[in-house]
Amino acid sequence: MGIAKLLGVFLVMEMTSGFRSGADGLSMGYYIMSCPMAEFIAGGPFYDIPKGRKDGSRSKIEDTRNLPPPTLNASELIKMFGQHGFTAQEMVALSGAHTLGVARCSSFKNRLRDAVDPNLDSGFAKQLIKTCSAGDNTEQPFDATRNNFDNLYFNALQRNTGLLASDQTLFASARTRNIVNGYAFNQAMFFLDFQQAMVKMSTLDVKEGSKGEVRQNCRKIN
Repeated sequence: MGIAKLLGVFLVMEMTSGFRSGADGLSMGYYIMSCPMAEFIAGGPFYDIPKGRKDGSRSKIEDTRNLPPPTLNASELIKMFGQHGFTAQEMVALSGAHTLGVARCSSFKNRLRDAVDPNLDSGFAKQLIKTCSAGDNTEQPFDATRNNFDNLYFNALQRNTGLLASDQTLFASARTRNIVNGYAFNQAMFFLDFQQAMVKMSTLDVKEGSKGEVRQNCRKIN
């Protein structure tokens, strides 16, 4: 999990038990480094991760404290990913992993308070307010196909129905809007860019020697 922690790019999909909620209320499919078939199984692209890297030998909830809050704007996201060598386009492509899974109300309820987020569709806002009346742990899918890896996440952003502020900012910002529009129009382009960005991510924070392990089961520590 070192790469996800390093970049602050969300959480992990547990393929055997559905989507697991994480420390910050997000529950979506990013990736499991030693199980690169996750998105493929959900209908997304297949990518061949370079062989030889080890998995981390630690998985603690406190390690997620450095994850970025779901309130970051596009400029902040560009800066964060840029610090690790990723372009704005790669950041948007990787954000498309939010095509899978759900988020808890606790991660987006700030958009529904007295002054509703102006970048949020009013009808969608009313739907979310009703959903979240059941409590902070209530879950809402990121898009209409929560178990399918596709480009509907980007279509949702065009309609101002992005769930998190850090989602909708990608369309609200002039710096990333054209990228969103491109992926919404061309799913194949999204898949290709996502593949390439994931392979690039696989070269970060490589564990060597005793710092890592070869797992017997890629979804849990030995």
